[in-house]
Amino acid sequence: MTLEFKDYYKILGVDRNATQEEIKKKYRKLARECHPDTCKDDPSAEKRFKEINEAHEVLRDPEKRSRYDALGSNWQEGQSFRPPPGFENIFGGDPFGRGSGRGGSSFSFEFGPGAGRQGGFSDFFESLFGDIGMRGHPTGGRSSAARGSDLETEVSISLEDAHRGSTREIHLQGPGGGKRLNVKIPAGAYDGMKIRLAGQGHEGRGGSGDLYLHIRLAQNGKYRLEGNNDIIMDLPVTPWDAALGTTREIETLDGTCNIKIPAGVSSGQRLRLKGRGLAHKGDLYAQIKIVTPKNLSGEEKRLFTELKKVSTFKP
Repeated sequence: MTLEFKDYYKILGVDRNATQEEIKKKYRKLARECHPDTCKDDPSAEKRFKEINEAHEVLRDPEKRSRYDALGSNWQEGQSFRPPPGFENIFGGDPFGRGSGRGGSSFSFEFGPGAGRQGGFSDFFESLFGDIGMRGHPTGGRSSAARGSDLETEVSISLEDAHRGSTREIHLQGPGGGKRLNVKIPAGAYDGMKIRLAGQGHEGRGGSGDLYLHIRLAQNGKYRLEGNNDIIMDLPVTPWDAALGTTREIETLDGTCNIKIPAGVSSGQRLRLKGRGLAHKGDLYAQIKIVTPKNLSGEEKRLFTELKKVSTFKP
């Protein structure tokens, strides 16, 4: 039997001797870049996202990785894969599941209406691992039956949702049908936070595995996250308000509030609003950005010219 060969190391862009930390770091970087939520205009993003997740599913698991590495010289056969002699002994039986009664196992994920999905595994993965690839570890020694393997995926949320907390609807689609889960995102969720959904992974004879959601904070440009909890926002100010001082109304994650701009403020200077950061664990900083008018009226030009004559200020 000939299948399309999947070079998981090449898909993740890592060396065959890469450490688990290197694999994890590269996976997270690629998953962010190719996530359908952020690549809605790229029709190839979803396929690439599936390949990245499949490669990570194998290389992050020492058992799956060692079995995959057992292909040895067959790595050099390009896009075709033919099992080497004795291959069935490496994988404990017929690697292609003939006569095993195996039905295959694949899941897809969908976050909200029209969002990206993480599809099932390829024929190469299924034929290579089958039940071996899907199994987990015995549960607490109470049963010798293997539990299903865990699943992982990412969900992107806004800073506003991280600040206030929110609920996201997740669609799970597997061989046995689909189901929907309402997942509570806690206030104060941070980038890289992991949320565990017990029993929502692959099914196994010893019980189901878990589903892990990795939180990614999407920054919209209006607010920027600095560290884990501090929020930065730009505050445009006119030259005269910067020189004379004023009070401005600004929009924060909690709504509008007034902020006092002291006389003589400079571009780049930050005004701190204590406790107004992410989930009130940090601060909000309004960063001054002095904006100069481009099109002056005749009167404005005259006044600026007069100011230039009388001012003794030397920057």
